[in-house]
Amino acid sequence: MENTFDINSFDKEQLGSPATFKQCRALSYKFAKRADGSMNWIAHKQVQGCLFGLAKNNKLSFKQANDLFSKKALPKKYKDAIALYLKENS
Repeated sequence: MENTFDINSFDKEQLGSPATFKQCRALSYKFAKRADGSMNWIAHKQVQGCLFGLAKNNKLSFKQANDLFSKKALPKKYKDAIALYLKENS
């Protein structure tokens, strides 16, 4: 299947707007997959909640979310944000 997505086709206003829910969900699927290919559903929901919460507060842009797709692992700042949230709310 051919990848037809081109980030350069978006204007600057769209790139600076908050990340979409679908981007956050896709990233959570990407980063919650275990080495054996199965899904860690708890991690999926934690990553999705963290990223979409940041997007709703204008702290994760459309472009930043797109750039995360090229990462092999979830960056430390997001892991730390999830850990802090869990610590404060448990």
